[in-house]
Amino acid sequence: MVEKVLAYIISIRNNTYQMLVHEHKDIPEAGLQVPGGTVDPEEDLVTALQREIYEESGLCNLPVGEIVASAPFLHPDKQELQLRHFYLIQTKQQHPATWEHHVLGNGVDNGLVFRYTWYDLTSIPPLAASQDQFLHLVRKIIQAHPRS
Repeated sequence: MVEKVLAYIISIRNNTYQMLVHEHKDIPEAGLQVPGGTVDPEEDLVTALQREIYEESGLCNLPVGEIVASAPFLHPDKQELQLRHFYLIQTKQQHPATWEHHVLGNGVDNGLVFRYTWYDLTSIPPLAASQDQFLHLVRKIIQAHPRS
């Protein structure tokens, strides 16, 4: 089983909670996704999460987030059994409304260009590979513990 980390990065923008998502510039059929990727051998989950966020978006120095859920997932395209760990990261840092980032690292995404944008947390379109399966928990957490 391949271990994965995924980041629900939330920020208050225009007085609403918004979540960061990306699409592949040259592979639009890959769909909307959140930053994340594979945990390297001997790497802890938080280190992997921070590394993947940096490699895929260029963002660094985000707060360590809280784990929302972990669940097995059979990736339909890769025919790969994954154990996915979803983290909620709430940031007060201000980032551009949109940007492009050339993916870093040693993985298959190295060199791809990801286009980032923020979506209102209440109206995020469906995410690829069921990455949105725990957004209902994120909404509950934020509703129970709002931040300004």
